[in-house]
Amino acid sequence: MALFWDLFILLSLGYLGGQVADRLKLPPLIGMIGVGMALGPHLLDWFTPAIGGLSEEIRMLALLIILFRAGLGLDKHKILSQGSVAIRLGFLPAVIEASVVAVATRLIFGWPWLSAWLLGWIVCAASPAVIVPMMLYLKSKGYGTDKGIPDLILAGGTMSDATAVTLFGITLAWITGGSPTGAWTLQLATVPVQVIGGVLVGFVGAHVTRLISRSNWVSGKTQELTIAFSVGLAVLFGSEVLPYSGFLAVMIMGFVLLETAPAMARRLRVAYEKVWAVAQIFLFVLIGALVDLDVVATAGARGLAIVLIALVVGRWLGIFASTWRSRLTLGERVFMVIGDMAKATVQAAIGGIPLAAGVAHGETMLAIAVLSILVTAPLGAWGTKFLAPRMLERGHVDPTRVSVEKDYRFLVGIDGTEVSHLALLRAAAIARESDAELIILHVETPRSPGVEYLDRALSAVSDLDHRLEVRGGNPVEEIVSLADRANADYIFLGKSNRSGPAQFMVGSIAQHVLERTEVPVILVDQNSMPS
Repeated sequence: MALFWDLFILLSLGYLGGQVADRLKLPPLIGMIGVGMALGPHLLDWFTPAIGGLSEEIRMLALLIILFRAGLGLDKHKILSQGSVAIRLGFLPAVIEASVVAVATRLIFGWPWLSAWLLGWIVCAASPAVIVPMMLYLKSKGYGTDKGIPDLILAGGTMSDATAVTLFGITLAWITGGSPTGAWTLQLATVPVQVIGGVLVGFVGAHVTRLISRSNWVSGKTQELTIAFSVGLAVLFGSEVLPYSGFLAVMIMGFVLLETAPAMARRLRVAYEKVWAVAQIFLFVLIGALVDLDVVATAGARGLAIVLIALVVGRWLGIFASTWRSRLTLGERVFMVIGDMAKATVQAAIGGIPLAAGVAHGETMLAIAVLSILVTAPLGAWGTKFLAPRMLERGHVDPTRVSVEKDYRFLVGIDGTEVSHLALLRAAAIARESDAELIILHVETPRSPGVEYLDRALSAVSDLDHRLEVRGGNPVEEIVSLADRANADYIFLGKSNRSGPAQFMVGSIAQHVLERTEVPVILVDQNSMPS
C-alpha cells in the first residue's frame, strides 16, 4: 500500500504543481520539478524507499515515451535543408561548453585538468526530458518550423548527449586508472560508434516493430502500441550491453517508423501523447526529487559562477559555431542558445558517479550538477516558451509530424423525423471518435411533434458533450445563424425525398442551407447509415 500511496501523492500533487505553473504563464514542468523538490528525500521526505528504488526505472520509461515522440515528429527535409548544422550541433556545443567549464574550473577551483574536464562533461549535456517536450510544443504551434529549428535542436541535442556521456566515461576511466593514457584514441573512437550504433539499432527496431505489427499476432491499436513500446524498451536498455546511444536509438526508431509506415506512426503519436500526459508528471517530479539543496549550497557562489559561465560563454559559442554560415538569422541563433540550454536528465544520471567512485572533489561535482539542473531547466523551459513568439517566425504546422489538437463542434438539425434522427446518430458516432461537442437544434413549427422525441434524441447522445437549442422561426435562417455564432465545424442534416410543411430537413431546406453557409454540410439519409 505504501507504493500506491506514493504514486497517488506523486500524481495528484505533481499535476497540481503543473497547473499552478501554467496559471502563472510558466511551463508546467517547472511546477512539477518544484513539487518533486518539496516531496523528495531532501526536504519533506514523503516518498517511501519503494518509490526511490523505482525512480530511475520510471524516469527511463518516461524518457522512452518522450524520445519516441520526438522521433515521430522529426522532419528530415528541414534538417537536410540546413546542411551540416545538425551534425555540428551533435558535438560542437558539448565540446565547447565542456572546454569552457574545464578552463573555468581550473581557474576558479584550481583542480587538476582531468577533474576539471570530468566536470565539464557532466555539465555540458543538454536534457531531452526538458528540450523534447518544449520543441514538440514549438512544432505544434508552428514556431520556427519553416527553417526546421525545433528539428535541429532535437536531432543535435540527442547526439550531443551521446558525445558528453561517452567522453565522461573516458575521462572517469583515466582518473580512476581504468584506462591507460595510450588508449585514448581507441576510447575516443567510441563516440562515432555510439552515434552510428544508435542509428543502426533504431533502424532495426523500427523494422522489427513493423514486421511484428503486420503479423497475425497483432490486431488493433492497443496491441500495436504494446509492440512498439516493448521494442522501444529493448532498444533503450540494450545500450547497457552494447556500445550505442540508447536515447538516439529510440528517437531514430520513431523517425524510421514515420518515414516507412506513416499511418502507423500517426496512430502511435496519438497514443503516446495520451500516455505522456501522465508520464511527464512522473519524470519531472522524480527529477525534482533528486535536487538536494544542501548539496547545492556546498557549491556556493563559485559553483554558480561555473554554471553561468558554461551558459553565457560555452553554450553561446557552441551554438554560434554550429550555425556558422547557415540560413539562420541572429535572433534564431540566440533562441537556439536558450532552447538548447536545459539540463536535467544526464546530470541526474551521472552527476553522482564521481563521488561514488571516490574521485577527488566528487561532492562538489555533484553539487554543481544539481545546481545546473536547478538553474537551467526552469530557465530553458520558460525562455523557450517566452522567446519563441518573439524571435521565431510562425510557419506551417505539419499534421503529419505533430498532432494538432482541435475542439470540434457539430451542429445537428432535428425535426422528429426518422431521417433527422439518423443524422443525429451519424454525428454522434463521429463525435465519439473525435471527442466533439454536439449542438442539437430543433426549430418549432405548428406541426412539430411532442417533446417525447426530444427525450429520445438526448438519450442517444447522453455520453457526449451536448446542448439542446430550441428555436422558433425560419429553419434555414436558424441553422445558418447558429452555425455561425457557435463556430460549428460541420452541419449534419437529414435528407428526405419527401416534401411538405411537416418536413424540417427536406431537400429544399438542405439546399438553401448549402447556398447560405460556408460551414461544410453533411447530408444523411437511410442509405448513408450502416445497416
